[in-house]
Amino acid sequence: MGQPPSFTATRPLLKHRRCTALLKRFSYVRRFFPELDGRTLRVGLTRAASGMAVPGGDEIWFNPNHVSHHTIAHELVHLLQGKGDVPTGERSCDIFSLARHWTLNDTQPYYVRVPKEFFDGDGRFRPPYARVVFEVAVRAIELRGSGVRNYIQYFERALRGLKKGLPVETAVPPGAVGP
Repeated sequence: MGQPPSFTATRPLLKHRRCTALLKRFSYVRRFFPELDGRTLRVGLTRAASGMAVPGGDEIWFNPNHVSHHTIAHELVHLLQGKGDVPTGERSCDIFSLARHWTLNDTQPYYVRVPKEFFDGDGRFRPPYARVVFEVAVRAIELRGSGVRNYIQYFERALRGLKKGLPVETAVPPGAVGP
């Protein structure tokens, strides 16, 4: 994958009892973002949300008590949004983070709708669904790349269809290129 991920932790984060666990998770997720190679990210502490990032910036903050792989990926996608590599918006950010790698799909996304049956009682993906959601998100982004603008609608429809046992192809939105 390119050079090793580069980041520094803020002093408050370094003092937090869960700093090591957070940085270990961050390192794992960060390696799936080669577009950020060559940039040193500053990782800090927040209690205002699970995670925060300024699009296009180099600073990112997490709540070590409420962080998941998905949260980290979601915030890293915000950094890409600021560079113009990813469409703006929270729902778009969710789709692009879900399509990054299936192992990063550990908890319920924040803004796109995913059937509740895909999660356990703690809001974590049931084992087979992390990969399925990844595959549907990748397809949604492919559709967007071919000019389809309602790719988020496709993503949500496809997952609802899967819940009902329908093939993913039935969720192709009007105006979309065939699957």
